[in-house]
Amino acid sequence: MIFVHGCFWHRHPGCTYATKPATRPEFWRAKFEANVARDRKVSEQLLAMEWIPLVIWECETREVRCLNALAEAIREPVT
Repeated sequence: MIFVHGCFWHRHPGCTYATKPATRPEFWRAKFEANVARDRKVSEQLLAMEWIPLVIWECETREVRCLNALAEAIREPVT
């Protein structure tokens, strides 16, 4: 399972694209926390079903290593 997460919406740690809006800080904090919690829950559910989720961050799509990670994930045999 491959996910491409937007750095802003899914709160990529340490990423310059994961900015915080200046208005309505409580609304945005709750929104972002809910997104991250949902991502964690989905990953846990997939792992329980023996799927290995691969998360690619939006900012990584600008880099060659993203293509390498995708190619490796696709090449790797499913056991």
